[in-house]
Amino acid sequence: MAVKKKTLSFDEELWSAVERRAREANTTPSAYVNELVAKSERLYRGLEAISDWESEHGALTADQLDWADRALADAQREAVDSGEPDDGQGTKA
Repeated sequence: MAVKKKTLSFDEELWSAVERRAREANTTPSAYVNELVAKSERLYRGLEAISDWESEHGALTADQLDWADRALADAQREAVDSGEPDDGQGTKA
């Protein structure tokens, strides 16, 4: 994967949190921020996909939303049980 170096500015308190979390994750601040942005992008793409689906088929019903909540909870439990990292969205990181 190609890497593009950029200069970014952070609030001092926020950068301290980035450094602390990166240390806790045994990674670099750059890799930590990169993963956060990647997770955010996956979330936005998922929300866009839901919006597109609802445009074609109508709003999701309460039953469909309940099913999705259960499916995500099951996926998170399976990730924890398997020892694999979970990104908090029901998928492995």
